[in-house]
Amino acid sequence: SPSLVLIGESEGFWSVLEPLLARPRVRGPVAHDARVAAICLAQGVEALLTRDRDFSLFPELRTRNPFV
Repeated sequence: SPSLVLIGESEGFWSVLEPLLARPRVRGPVAHDARVAAICLAQGVEALLTRDRDFSLFPELRTRNPFV
């Protein structure tokens, strides 16, 4: 797709990730969700399409269930 843009860890990523990791209940596999959320937030992603309810721990990242 011509509109496809790959995103990843960029400058300032750690400053976004660190407060997400410090939240209660963010451990184990949810730490990976925090990483995904931080990448999205740092890159200005408008919404993450997911059915994973763990992303509700990061309300600053808008999520949308693609199956609803």
